[in-house]
Amino acid sequence: MYQNKPTAFIGIDLNKKPGDYELVVELSDGQIFKADINVGARPRIEAPLGIPEKLGGNTPAGQSKLISTLALENQSLANLRTGTKAFWTEKFLPPLKKIFITDEYGYSRQTGEYSIAHKGTDYRASEGTAVMAANRGVVRVAKTYRNYGKTVVIDHGLGLMTFYMHLSKIKVNPGELARRGQIIGLSGQTGYAESPHLHFTVRINGTSIDPAKFLGLFE
Repeated sequence: MYQNKPTAFIGIDLNKKPGDYELVVELSDGQIFKADINVGARPRIEAPLGIPEKLGGNTPAGQSKLISTLALENQSLANLRTGTKAFWTEKFLPPLKKIFITDEYGYSRQTGEYSIAHKGTDYRASEGTAVMAANRGVVRVAKTYRNYGKTVVIDHGLGLMTFYMHLSKIKVNPGELARRGQIIGLSGQTGYAESPHLHFTVRINGTSIDPAKFLGLFE
C-alpha cells in the first residue's frame, strides 16, 4: 500500500522486445485485473569508453579482465535476499542533494571489442559528496568490487533495491536498517570510473530500470 492504494512495480528489461503484452494482476481477495501494456522501441545509442590504467588500460588483456570480472560481480549481485514486505512508506528521494545527470540509463559503452549496457544513471558529484539512501531499507551489500568500486545496496523489500557505486567511503554495514535520506557513503571514483561521480541503479526483481523514470513517479 502506498498513499492508501495497492501499488506494484514491474521492471521492463532494457532489451525487452517491443510490442503489446498482457498484464494480469490477482489480488489477495481473488479479484483479477487485466490490462494491455505497450513496450516501445528504445533507440540504441553507443559511445566509446576507455578502461582506466588502474584496471589494465585499453589493451586486449585489460578488456578480457574487465569482462570476466564484471560477470563475476554481476553474478554476486544478482540473487541478493529481499524482504517479504515493503520497508518504505514515504516517497523515494534522489541520492544527492543536487542532481545533474552526466550519463543516462540505457546506452551502450563501446569498450574495445565489447559493448556494455549502462543500466543505471550517473550523477555529477565531486569527490566526497554525501550520498543518501533513497528510502528506508536494509543494507544488503557494503563492500568493494574491482569494477563497481565501493558499493552499497539497499533492499527496500519485495524485490525493490537501489545501488550506489564508485563511492570513496562507505558509512553503513550489511544488515543495518538505513533511514530515508541517511548518509550511507561519500561519492568517489573507485573501480571502473575515470572521474568522481555517483552511479545509481534501481532494480526490480532483478531487472535494472531507468532511475530517472522511477524517481519521477514520486515527484
